[in-house]
Amino acid sequence: MEPLLDPCNDRQVTSVEPPPSLPLSDEAMWSDMDVPDWEVVRDHLKKEGKLQKEQVMRLCETVLEITKKEPTLVHMEEPICIVGDIHGQYYDLCHLLEKAGKPKKINYLFLGDYVDRGIFSMEVVILLLSLKINYPEKIVLLRGNHECRNMTQHFTFREEAIRKFDEEVYQTVMDVFDAMPLAAVVSKKYLAVHGGISPDLKKLDSLESINRFTEPPTDGLFCDLLWADPLDDTEALECDYRDNQDRECSYMFGRKPVKKLLEKHDLMSVVRAHQVQIDGYKMHRWDGESSFPYVVTIFSAPNYCDYYSNKAAVLILKDDKISIKQYDQSEHPYFLPDQIDVFSWSLPFLADKVITMLKSLLEHGITDEDMVDEDLESEAVSKVLETAERSKKVGVIKMKVKSVARMHKIFRTLKDENELLLQIKGMAPDGKIPKGLLLEGRPAIRDTFKEFAQAKKLDEVNERYPK
Repeated sequence: MEPLLDPCNDRQVTSVEPPPSLPLSDEAMWSDMDVPDWEVVRDHLKKEGKLQKEQVMRLCETVLEITKKEPTLVHMEEPICIVGDIHGQYYDLCHLLEKAGKPKKINYLFLGDYVDRGIFSMEVVILLLSLKINYPEKIVLLRGNHECRNMTQHFTFREEAIRKFDEEVYQTVMDVFDAMPLAAVVSKKYLAVHGGISPDLKKLDSLESINRFTEPPTDGLFCDLLWADPLDDTEALECDYRDNQDRECSYMFGRKPVKKLLEKHDLMSVVRAHQVQIDGYKMHRWDGESSFPYVVTIFSAPNYCDYYSNKAAVLILKDDKISIKQYDQSEHPYFLPDQIDVFSWSLPFLADKVITMLKSLLEHGITDEDMVDEDLESEAVSKVLETAERSKKVGVIKMKVKSVARMHKIFRTLKDENELLLQIKGMAPDGKIPKGLLLEGRPAIRDTFKEFAQAKKLDEVNERYPK
């Protein structure tokens, strides 16, 4: 595929290859076996290439026919790579596939949360669907809590799918999500789910009674499989279940119910995703540091949302051994936060100049009229000075100058830290920049994102079930 031409020879960053000039052709995408060439699709999307709507619809419809026939509880064997949350981080997905190995040599179990938060969710979906068609039994895609209409409308995937294709594509992708299995047993030793276990999960056979072809409910077994979290190490020893206040739905579970479920089915551990981890994984060793973990949390989106600074990890089961592979973020094409356009992004720069001019006019008006530059001596400026002189309300004008000076500082901060502030705004509980942060200036803003724990604290609201 030929890249976009540069007839004016004015491309600013020549080191970055231009994207393909045309969508991927059917001839290049579909092989003689009537399956997509997933490596061609992968490379085309990595170059920011586009697919045609009909190609994406065909992918969805083919995978839908496959997943509808899969059981709610899938059984898989080693060697296998278990992947946690991806969240639209397409370039990191490509990296982990290179790191863990091609599906010809190893099975893949994805634990859900393929979309939202990241800006390449559609690309993630397209690549995973292509892989699923090529390797229907070696690739299993479980459903996560973000694979539903409520979450994708609240966050970013619906908007992204419509922007890149249209509403029909979005709805068809959601139909595929509806059909995804909810759990897997790996090598008869590990139970894998997106979220966790449930008080309603007495035996694994009960999973088949779930009507999974629908929107997940806000309580019950279906909900808990997608939303539940393990308790922290201390509380897990003392408590079986408690309400999950962080999520505002489902439960948090402890050692006793996990142990009971594992012993009943002769399993070793629960492998799940759903929670960002600084190292990309966490071993919940509730019987002591030397014990085998009751629960393993895997998170596969490095530098989550481009500001967590966390590592990512996948879990490899091979030859009866567990290994963790960690990796850092891969470089991806630059986009302004929240897909904001350049005009909107530049407004703080314009506002900064306007405020600077206003501040200059008012300062000249209360100090020394003779200091006003003759080039700025417009009729409007003269009227401002004459009014100030007549009113003699110098104190009031001084207060206005101070207010303008504060505004000047705010807009200067907005201009200098625009992108970082957009990220803070997106994570804040009320969707607003924390009060006073703009006046505190650059050091305070930088400190807000300095630590993983602080980023996680700001992002708590986005981990809840949206009302």
